[in-house]
Amino acid sequence: MGEGKPTVLVVDDDGEMRSLLRDGLWSEGYVLREAGDGEEACHVILRAVPDLILTEIHLAAGGVDYINRLRAIVPHCPIVVMTAFGDEQVKAKVFRAGATRYFSKPVHLAELRSCVKQLLGAGSQQVF
Repeated sequence: MGEGKPTVLVVDDDGEMRSLLRDGLWSEGYVLREAGDGEEACHVILRAVPDLILTEIHLAAGGVDYINRLRAIVPHCPIVVMTAFGDEQVKAKVFRAGATRYFSKPVHLAELRSCVKQLLGAGSQQVF
């Protein structure tokens, strides 16, 4: 963590999407980390546990198993999942795997910022 500011890990294989999310969250004062796939995200988390993970699930080393791995590594960290390739079955599986929130892409940045702010304000409480 940097200077008491919450750290958010942004995971997406689309560099433009990571940039958009980073820019949208930076204005909120968060310390931002990035990863391009699930394997890189796990390495980043093992070096420094973030306060919240914002991740796509449709990426290399991703999917529902990836959410299970994240939950095992960081059992109390909120995990916000985004995807353009989901449906109600995927959503249900992701929640069973331990996701805290779920967004379908395209994501409305104001809605996402509000969600992140709420989850970080809630500390380690998980809101399903």
